Amino acid sequence: MKKRIALIPSYEPDEALLKVVDELLENGFAVVVVNDGSNSSFDSYFNQLPKAVHYLSYEVNQGKGFALKHGFSYIKEHFDTNSIVVTLDSDGQHKVSDAIRICDVCEEEGGIVLGSRYFGKGTPRKSRFGNFMARMSFLISTRHKIYDTQTGLRAFDYSLLERLIGIKGNRYEYEMNVLLDAVRNKIPLKEERIETIYIDNNAKTHYNAFKDTFRIFKEVIKFSISSLIGFLVDFLAFTLLTLIKCDWAYWLIACNIIARVISASVNFTINYKLVFRSEDKVWKAVLKYAVLAIFILGCNTLLLWLLVDKAGMNKYLAKVLVEITMFITSWLIQRLFVFRKKKNT
Repeated sequence: MKKRIALIPSYEPDEALLKVVDELLENGFAVVVVNDGSNSSFDSYFNQLPKAVHYLSYEVNQGKGFALKHGFSYIKEHFDTNSIVVTLDSDGQHKVSDAIRICDVCEEEGGIVLGSRYFGKGTPRKSRFGNFMARMSFLISTRHKIYDTQTGLRAFDYSLLERLIGIKGNRYEYEMNVLLDAVRNKIPLKEERIETIYIDNNAKTHYNAFKDTFRIFKEVIKFSISSLIGFLVDFLAFTLLTLIKCDWAYWLIACNIIARVISASVNFTINYKLVFRSEDKVWKAVLKYAVLAIFILGCNTLLLWLLVDKAGMNKYLAKVLVEITMFITSWLIQRLFVFRKKKNT
């Protein structure tokens, strides 16, 4: 059996941290605790940690993602490669028996194993809202359904540590980024149902439902804004061109193509530099984007022609309906192909 290492990022903990650490040690885990810049008034809890614990700390709070990566780096340097790493929250919401179970699954099946909570009627509203938004963001981004994208109970093989250290994000968005990276690189994701524990209606959570949900959801939001700008440029150009009197039978199609070329240039620039922050050279990204643009243009023009010329729909209403359909298609292809992140090596 592989060595089991428990990594616990902790910010301003209480007695629950000490209880979970003791139980982990009793069950043969090596334990690494990262003090994520807690106020000095919480030193008493960290000072009570058993000597067997590997304790790491820094003065300024950096966020959960930073703490996890700090712990992963320490584990990579100080522990044997024949190990399974499991992350737990420090507030007592994860049972050690569940941690043992997902470690067993990880050792047998590999990949990333998530301890998945059930969000029923008894779940605090803030937690239910945050997890619903994260779940929808993940589904839209990847077409993969993960019920609990924000669970802190996760098991990984030691071989994944280098990749995990290189993933972007220092706060709650990091855990979503780990799952996105796994999907991109075809790392298996498996969920195991665990017991859901909320202490004092989850009052001590440091998750801010609006601020941290925005961090998690921001890539979809940025893409939506970029697409909206592209749509407005496209619609404006299309409208101005159609106001020009022209008896050519294919003038509507020509207007759509010209407007699409203008808006595609704007959309590419925004997505390349701001939304996906592609690591590809510009010419490679342009080539892939051009292939996508031609495909989208063909579908866009065909649909517009069918709705206006064959179905008799108002050309401006048809334009809006076609653009909504193409938005969803374009998002998925750009996210998974055009601006796909490179693998960490």
